[in-house]
Amino acid sequence: MENGYHSEPMDNVDRAWLGMDSETNLMIINGVLMFDELIDFSRFRSLFQERLVGQFARFGQRLVERPRGSGRYYWVTDPYFDIRAHVHRLALPAPGDKQMLQSLVSDLMNSDFDKNKPLWTVYLIEGYGEGCAVFARFHHCIADGIALIRVMLSLTDEAAEEKEQTVKPRYASSDDPRRSALFKPFRPLLNLSRTTINQTGRLGAMTLRQILSTLDDPAGFIEMAKSAGILSAAGAATLTRLIILPPDRPSIYQGELGTVKQTVWSEPIPLPEVKRIGKSLGGTVNDVLIAALTGALRVHMAEEGDDPNRGDLRAMVPVNLRPLDQAIELGNRFGLVYLTLPVSLADPMQRLYEVKRRMDILKSSPEAILAYQVLNGLGMLPGDLAARATDMFAGKASAVLTNVPGPRTTRYFAGAPLRRMMFWVPQSGDIGVGLSIISYNDEVCLGIVIDEKLIANPNQILVAFQREFEMLSRLADKYNAAKETVYQNVMGLSIDDE
Repeated sequence: MENGYHSEPMDNVDRAWLGMDSETNLMIINGVLMFDELIDFSRFRSLFQERLVGQFARFGQRLVERPRGSGRYYWVTDPYFDIRAHVHRLALPAPGDKQMLQSLVSDLMNSDFDKNKPLWTVYLIEGYGEGCAVFARFHHCIADGIALIRVMLSLTDEAAEEKEQTVKPRYASSDDPRRSALFKPFRPLLNLSRTTINQTGRLGAMTLRQILSTLDDPAGFIEMAKSAGILSAAGAATLTRLIILPPDRPSIYQGELGTVKQTVWSEPIPLPEVKRIGKSLGGTVNDVLIAALTGALRVHMAEEGDDPNRGDLRAMVPVNLRPLDQAIELGNRFGLVYLTLPVSLADPMQRLYEVKRRMDILKSSPEAILAYQVLNGLGMLPGDLAARATDMFAGKASAVLTNVPGPRTTRYFAGAPLRRMMFWVPQSGDIGVGLSIISYNDEVCLGIVIDEKLIANPNQILVAFQREFEMLSRLADKYNAAKETVYQNVMGLSIDDE
């Protein structure tokens, strides 16, 4: 406590994300919720006061550096906190359609926060068709995307009538994201015990300072860490691969960045259809969606004169490491893995199977946990060294790709049914492309945020994504038809008669 106000030191990983802010990439998580009904603004503001600030102290705290210039930050209760500085009301001009909403969201996401106040803001946007939209922004140092999406959803209800909440709300069992097909790919990592993560955490401040200050020759450090028992043989091999991994190949998705980002999102795709394709062709929901996205990037590159056959592209993929009993707690508890997207493969089936193969390898890799410890070390380093390390790791990828599960059933906010939602995490270093796949209420959407200097019309990627998905759907139909024909020829009956 200080002067009657709560104060606590900032976590190292959270501090790393605070320090990654740059003129061209703000470390802000953005999300938009869409409704077919209007929401009363007074009720809207009261819900954020009661359910967000009232239940999560972090949203009433600001950051204070002590002593100034030390790089040590503390979360301190803001004595001047006023909900009106964080909850705003806007209106879309006519015709109030999806394109107008995307344009407004793009404009709003290019502004930074006032660092003297708690680092979040939300807008109630009226005039979106017959309903409205909610645009929410949170600095990454408050929490990671998974945690913040869960916090936002904790403000909603299972029915139109709100229920009084006296404890931190949790998902109903039917809406638990751990059950979602989109949440399964890295489940082995989610089941890692706290002990396992802490053992990896023996990569402390001193050792990470050594590795990040000797980026040109990390072999000596890695061998020392292995000999000292800080790293296992598998961990040493993985960390070596992360360090020596070369920058991603040049493409239209790389180049000088500006300060203006554009965002677009797709029309929804039925999740049952994604599952059907995966079951038919031998892949997971995640495999199908990433394969369709990979095909869309291949088509877009070819249209823009960038030959995709020159090589694949790498995406940086966040992986949740938060223990299951801490599902809705704040802070950053995730690692990162590099997924190579096979844009060089022309055949959609080959792309699907190659995505599956590469995803299967990552599922059992310690790469995400090691990356988490690197982030922990970045929070302890001086700004110039941290920036150098951030640029090095960011340079190994051309995009950030997130895949987030939402509730399976309709949720209600201030009595209005939530129709659709989309979230984007920021891109660090010189990465200028963010790709987000999110499920909600048995639908899946793809969202793109991209630097305007790189790509002028990101809608081309959405169009290609829809076509690639439809192509996989047709392939699944053909595969099922061929399988039934073979079954009839061999057994003399149809599958339905079995």
